[in-house]
Amino acid sequence: MSSAKIKELLQRINFIEADMDIQKQILVSIPSNNKKDIETTIKKIADQKAKIDDLRLDIKNTDEAEYNRIIAIEQAAETFRRISREKTFVLVNTLNESGTCFITLNDGTRMDCLVTAKEENGNWTVLTLDGETREYPGGLIK
Repeated sequence: MSSAKIKELLQRINFIEADMDIQKQILVSIPSNNKKDIETTIKKIADQKAKIDDLRLDIKNTDEAEYNRIIAIEQAAETFRRISREKTFVLVNTLNESGTCFITLNDGTRMDCLVTAKEENGNWTVLTLDGETREYPGGLIK
């Protein structure tokens, strides 16, 4: 039961985040002398952030372990984004896009991932299902 509720809460968060991105784009396009529209749009964005905070609290109250897992994945995704700014990837695969995402180590160990990215030099950066960002030299990956 709680898994369906968490899925619903996450979908609502995604919808609000998408709307919030639109509001941010609108904010940038408003002429600087139009104070009323700027204030209205900023208020909408603040209200949306508050709704997201409330939904996150609902997730935590429903299943704290799942909430902690979500937070860990979000933090790892941010680490992955930060690392990726300094690298040039020639191949990127995500679980969301392909439905399958893994690397296989030379010892035959398969590691399922949320994201795998291969650099020009053959090294790999991965975001694991547990929310860890890991980097591997190309020689360790089959």
